[in-house]
Amino acid sequence: MTIYRLSSILLIFTVVGCGGPNSPSGSNDQRAFITADSWHSPSPDRIDFVPLGKDRFAPVIDTLQQESQAALSDTAVKQISADEAARLVGRPMPTGPVYVLLRGVVLFEGTGGFSIRVNGSAVDVHYGCLGRQPAPMTRKALVAALPSVPDKVFVSCSMAE
Repeated sequence: MTIYRLSSILLIFTVVGCGGPNSPSGSNDQRAFITADSWHSPSPDRIDFVPLGKDRFAPVIDTLQQESQAALSDTAVKQISADEAARLVGRPMPTGPVYVLLRGVVLFEGTGGFSIRVNGSAVDVHYGCLGRQPAPMTRKALVAALPSVPDKVFVSCSMAE
């Protein structure tokens, strides 16, 4: 009778899954984040982007993040002047022709950095970092000098060990 019960329990775990790391039930969650922020909107894989030079964008300084994030509450991108761009990042930006405030999300700030890629009127803002466990997403506004104001902004983040 004991062997019958043990066999039944093993069969149930095999069919249903027990949530282990290699569980067929799909519970092996490999996300880099605990919960997704509403600013998180990854790009489709089918778009080929060209990297924007690192000197052409910068995060908004910490003391102006709240103001900048409020300006992006209803839109993923906002055109700004060259003077406003310099004020927000604390230094002059390279020549435009267009300066924009963009949405971004970060995981572990001390172990990563942003990249911005462009494809026509689409922009991909990505934050990559190092880490070993999922982290909460945090919003971060950036300023970029772009060829034109984008129609579509994709925002994503990732983590590597």
